[in-house]
Amino acid sequence: MKELRILNVLSEFDVLLEVEHNQLKALSPEERGKRLDEMMLAVGLKTGEFLNMLLKTQGGKRILEIGTSVGYSTIWLAEAARVNGGRVTTLECVAAKQTQAVENIRRAGLEDFVDFQLGDALKLLEILPGTWDFVLLDLWKDLYIPCFDRFYKKLAPGAIVVADNITFPPDFRPIMKDYQQYVRTKPDLHSIEIDIGQGLDLTRKQIS
Repeated sequence: MKELRILNVLSEFDVLLEVEHNQLKALSPEERGKRLDEMMLAVGLKTGEFLNMLLKTQGGKRILEIGTSVGYSTIWLAEAARVNGGRVTTLECVAAKQTQAVENIRRAGLEDFVDFQLGDALKLLEILPGTWDFVLLDLWKDLYIPCFDRFYKKLAPGAIVVADNITFPPDFRPIMKDYQQYVRTKPDLHSIEIDIGQGLDLTRKQIS
């Protein structure tokens, strides 16, 4: 990725995310719970780079992001979508965050590769048509399994699903283990945990 305006937007994010990450580590689980809505909660630089490279390598065109926040991961996905000749559909339930995301994507020059959807993720997933080649799952952690159930049957052969926050914050760990165990019950999926960023679970659907 070499385009200056994209790099400038991501660099602004990276500075803010470092500060936010340090704040999160210092807060108690109760304090974190009260402040999550006001935070960006983005995937971070290492995860963003990994998602971008993974998506380009896979070549997916129909990309689903569940949890836009302010658009950091969306930029990484949209840049790869542009290379692949694809498009990102991204879901967010907080209007103020989506407004910021739209502006950030516009500043990065990637607005032609993103479809923004505002509303309840579970309801949106019921009506959005498949199939999906690539899915990023990064919203409220108790919604991971219900969301997965709604897009699982719409995964294309060879589709990849990436779930964020597997290991951090640590108070999410029990519910993330539940998600990991759940996806591993599906006979047509293969999953591995990856120690990048805040911990990722990567799942791939068999081709045949």
